[in-house]
Amino acid sequence: MKILVVDDSKQHCQAGLADLTALGHEVIVLQDYSDVAMVVKQQPFDVALIDLLMPAEAMTLGTKGLNHLGEAFAVGYPLAVYLATEGIQVAVATDTNHHNHPASAMMDWLVDKEVNINGHRVCFMRAPMKKIDGTWVKDWPVALGQLIDTVNKS
Repeated sequence: MKILVVDDSKQHCQAGLADLTALGHEVIVLQDYSDVAMVVKQQPFDVALIDLLMPAEAMTLGTKGLNHLGEAFAVGYPLAVYLATEGIQVAVATDTNHHNHPASAMMDWLVDKEVNINGHRVCFMRAPMKKIDGTWVKDWPVALGQLIDTVNKS
């Protein structure tokens, strides 16, 4: 399977690359969501595993918008819609406590719901986690399994 992982955490990206590659998948990792459209136009992906919150980037921001540069932004919601319209199954996985950020709290409304965009499954989840060398990282293979299970149930 060809998988795109998008997460601003270096540790989460490294874990995704190592774990998913070890399972035989072809994996491309991005820490910068502004590169997603370009990468998706250049090559097809079967699945995207993405973070919910990432720092706001300059992309198309004007003067007032630049005041938000670097703030945690719920990029996972629009990114999931975009990727699904490009024909990719998507899992949005957050490790942010739903008591600590409103975008993560909103995810409670979507967890375990059937969400299809343009005929492609979008799965919202609390990120499965595992400890590697004393650091908690996202367990991307488990997230992939949850997405595939929900796709197969559809």
